Order: sequence, then structure tokens, then C-alpha cells
Amino acid sequence: KSMNRAATTIDYLGQVIDLTTGTITRPTVKVRKAITMAKKQAKARTCVPRHLARLAGVLLDLQKGAQSLLGLPKLLMKETAHVVKSNRASAKSLQKAWSTSGLKRPSANKVINEAIKALKGLISARARPQPGPAYVLETDASDAGWGATVYRLSPTNRKGREIHAAALRWTPEERQLHITAREALAASYGTAFLVPRLPEVGSITLHSDSTPTVWAWRNGSGKPTISKAARQATSYLASRGIFYQAKHIAGVDNKRA
Repeated sequence: KSMNRAATTIDYLGQVIDLTTGTITRPTVKVRKAITMAKKQAKARTCVPRHLARLAGVLLDLQKGAQSLLGLPKLLMKETAHVVKSNRASAKSLQKAWSTSGLKRPSANKVINEAIKALKGLISARARPQPGPAYVLETDASDAGWGATVYRLSPTNRKGREIHAAALRWTPEERQLHITAREALAASYGTAFLVPRLPEVGSITLHSDSTPTVWAWRNGSGKPTISKAARQATSYLASRGIFYQAKHIAGVDNKRA
């Protein structure tokens, strides 16, 4: 409500947003394509900050040096509403994702500035490489347990010597899971066990021979177990300002296999 009182209309990236009626004029082809791509990237069961950040990043990249970010929160709210449409607690999920408490704010500008500040923080942690050493986290899973190794990347993007390694057996409950879920858990456990041992981290590249795990790190997953495991790992990295990405490798190239 505070944002609705800030302005009557907002022209953002070619879209005129009427804050009174909530209507948005049809955007240009360029903007429509970007929003379609952003929606695909933001697919998930719940509306979480990581998906909002990725969506915001795509929209911001459309026009370098956009004169104003005032339309971004409103546009994001509209474009991410579809994510939780099938969720029974959709309103609650969307409210939680934006951390809205329902309390009255003293100033509309304060609300907008807080939203923009939060979005900038999320985008910078995920979408921009940070200064510092680059590492490769290689993980794998089997029927017996999981293993993970951390390598240092050279300036030519080649893996160096092994720095840290970890391996553990599955619990009886974890052993009952499908192999794709165990692969996702291996990446999550590898992150939790090995990344804290590194003195300084600029970026982490996950190497996994599991396509569902790599996809979940990039775009989220509709499978609850895989989604939870990927979210735990990526949220841990993003909260520490560590740039992360995921790459699929052949099983024969995975030394942990």
C-alpha cells in the first residue's frame, strides 16, 4: 500500500504500470521475451528470494543504466505471482518471500529503498563473480555413501591439486532415497563440509555427473528432496557473498565416482 501511494504510474522498461488499477500495458517484444525467460528461470513450488533475485537480474539487464528502479518491486510481485499460484498457501508464501509483516511503514520511500537494497544484495551475491580465489567442488554419490573434493582453479581455469576431501556413509533413511536425490544431497553435504575449511573464497563451481543436481542449483527443482538439498547449499553460499555456478561433467571425468 505504501508503494501504491508513491506514484500513480511507473514507466519501467517500456511497460507503463498503473498502480491504481494494477494494469500493465503490453510490453515490447524484447521485454516480453525477457519476462518469458525469467519466468522459466524462476519456476519453483514456492516463491523464494533466490528466484526473485534471478528474475530481477534478467529484468535489470534489459536496459543498462535504467533511470529508476521504482517499478522493480511492483513488477516482480506481478511476474512472480504465477510461481505460487498452485500452492495452497500462495498468499502466505509470497508474503514471506517479501518479508512483509503487514505493519504500517512511516514512509513509502523507506519501503522502496529497503526493497531495492535487498534485491541488490541478492543479485550481487548470485550473478556477479566476487574477488577472491576460484574453487571447484566435485561431488558424487553411490549406494554406500557420498564423496566430495575441492580443487583450486588456475588462472587458465584448470583444476589444480586437491585441497580438501570428505566422504561419509549414508544413514539408513538416506539409503532409501533415489540416486538423483542422493546426488543432490552429496552436493549439499560437500558444500557444508568443505567450503568452511577454505580460508578465502571468491567463487565455487559445482562439478557433478547428475543433471538434476546441476539443474536444481541453476533453476531450482520440482522434486522436494532435490529442491531442499540444492536450496540449502546455494543459500549458504549466497548468504556469504560467494558466487556459485554448476557444471555437468561426464561420470568418467568425476574422480569421486
